[in-house]
Amino acid sequence: MAFSKYQNLDWDFDRATLVAKLLPLLPETAGLLGVLYILYGIGLGIYRLFFSPIAKFPGPKLAAFTQWYESRGFSWKLLTPSNSPIVRINPWELHVDDPEFHDTIYATNKAYDKMTHFQFRFNVPLATFSTADSEEHRMRRTAIAPFFSKSRIRGRAYQIQSIIDGISYRLLTEYAGKGKVLSVENMWGCFTADAIMDIVFARPKHFSQYPDFASPFTVALRQMAVWSHTTLHFGWILTLMNCIPNAVTKVLFPPFNPVLEFQEEMDKEIKEVLAGRNEEAKVATLPTVFHDILSSNLPPHELSLKRLSHEAVSLVGAGTETTAWSLTIGTCHILDNPHVLKQLKDELIKAMPDPSKPLSIAELEQLPYLDAVVKEILRIAFGGVERLPRINRTGAWFYGKWVIPPGTPVGMDQYHMHFNEQIFPEPSVFKPERWLGNPRGPDGTKLLTYYLTTFAKGTRMCTGLYLAYAEIYIGLSTLFRRHDFELFETTRRDVEFYAEFLKASPWPGSKGVRVLVK
Repeated sequence: MAFSKYQNLDWDFDRATLVAKLLPLLPETAGLLGVLYILYGIGLGIYRLFFSPIAKFPGPKLAAFTQWYESRGFSWKLLTPSNSPIVRINPWELHVDDPEFHDTIYATNKAYDKMTHFQFRFNVPLATFSTADSEEHRMRRTAIAPFFSKSRIRGRAYQIQSIIDGISYRLLTEYAGKGKVLSVENMWGCFTADAIMDIVFARPKHFSQYPDFASPFTVALRQMAVWSHTTLHFGWILTLMNCIPNAVTKVLFPPFNPVLEFQEEMDKEIKEVLAGRNEEAKVATLPTVFHDILSSNLPPHELSLKRLSHEAVSLVGAGTETTAWSLTIGTCHILDNPHVLKQLKDELIKAMPDPSKPLSIAELEQLPYLDAVVKEILRIAFGGVERLPRINRTGAWFYGKWVIPPGTPVGMDQYHMHFNEQIFPEPSVFKPERWLGNPRGPDGTKLLTYYLTTFAKGTRMCTGLYLAYAEIYIGLSTLFRRHDFELFETTRRDVEFYAEFLKASPWPGSKGVRVLVK
């Protein structure tokens, strides 16, 4: 055979010779690759700055050149030029600061795509919240939306009340009059985490029973919110973590152990649900959101263990952190404004003479000042403060003289909506009175609530808004009716917007909102 003449070659000798000949070429090859990489970067930069479809839009040149401009976690108030309501904030995305344009991007009758760039930041790309494609998102949302309907949540209000009753009892027996400092953020984090686990998954975890309300799970969720900004720009971190067994990841990243253990537990729970696709499971006394999903018209591939696990993690994260932070900010502002505190307590005392007999959600919503306080909390806390880009793939958007090319991500954010001085005079001031009397916006036509976008709008509006409202109304009314608090070494700086890490995070040196129970 022709091949036989090669069988007796000294391959080790030949390899050594080849390596010896190639080694001198390595520096030259590396240098050539380096030059090509630099030329590619220069070419890409020139394209982005001068030839991109959105090159003509105003904005910082560095932002047009690289997305790393936003990796510092800046607030959007530092980015948007005051002389232009539309601005380019990275190589491919535009941001608009005009409340009247909100319904165009977040239309209720049109489904727009989400940026795939945001799909992987929480490591749950298969969750409804993360889904980029509008059709796929609609299919997944349809399956979970009934569980979070207003009537279903109100039917579970007793569970929320039970959780806050337990917290109230701890405040009375462990904190009241004892000079023991209470971390408000820890307390509200346990409250919202307990609610989501009890109501949505029928798996009470009793986080609010941890000493000092310092549940490792809720603290880990808080850290994930901060890390999500890093993983947005350095996705390889999640790719690496996903390639490592959980046992190894727990050793390398100890702070995330509670979250990993939760994921493992969710996997176990979902396996049990999937194994019980029968009528008995569907009519369980406390059905989970997965019973709704399994009863929906989702195709079989949407019911995989991985897909449902991503959904579980997403629901817990979204249903815990932003609501807890809103309650934390609200508690601080109420206590920092004596006239607000007095008017709120006076109304609650009148409405609930017996503090052990709480009102229903419907009754709480009818209390004018409490309702105004809740709206002002949602305004000044923002909820999720990150921008929410949408993509119109089939047509152009028009904004004034600007034609926005099809396929261009365009977003707005809660900060610019809620701190617009034309809509909310003195926006940094906590002023519940601005909501009294069913007020209208600057045009005298739209209700002021039109500009309250904490839960976003359109086809991707927050699914769990009724749960969040229920937690806020029940949580605030119960604690402020039963207890007296005073701030401890806490100032406005501990709740003011410093940087965007999913939520409006305070300055890095903050020790959080802390109180004494009197």
